Amino acid sequence: MGSVRLNAFRQRRRIWLLLGWGMVASVVVLSLIPLDIDLRENRDKFAHFAAYGSMAFWFGMLFEGRARQAAIAIALAAMGVAIEFLQGMTDYRSFDVFDMIANGIGAALGWALAQTPLRNALAWAERLLDLPGRKP
Repeated sequence: MGSVRLNAFRQRRRIWLLLGWGMVASVVVLSLIPLDIDLRENRDKFAHFAAYGSMAFWFGMLFEGRARQAAIAIALAAMGVAIEFLQGMTDYRSFDVFDMIANGIGAALGWALAQTPLRNALAWAERLLDLPGRKP
C-alpha cells in the first residue's frame, strides 16, 4: 500500500478490528446458546465454513505477513475445536468432529484468500469512503 493509502487505512483500523472482534464474539455466543434450528443433512456445515472463512479473511486483511495470518487462521480453527468441546458439555448442543473440519477448512480458505489481491478489499472500501464530494 502507498503511504497515503496506508495512513487512511490506519485511521479506520480500530473500526475494522472492532468489527472483526464482533464477528468472533458473535460466533462464540451463537455457538454456545440454545438454538432451535434444523441441522438435518449437515446444513450447519456451510455456516461453520463461511463463519470461520470470513473471520480468517477479515483478520488476514488487517494483519500483514503470511506467518501472522496463518497463526490467526490456526487460532480461529483452534477456537472452533474448543467451542465444539464446550458444546459437548451442554445438554442443548452437541459435539461434532465434522463441524471442526468445516471450521478448519473455512479458516484455511480465509487465509488463502488473504494471500490474493482481495486482501486489499478494506483499503478499496476506504478509498470509496474518502471520495471527493462525499459528505460525512
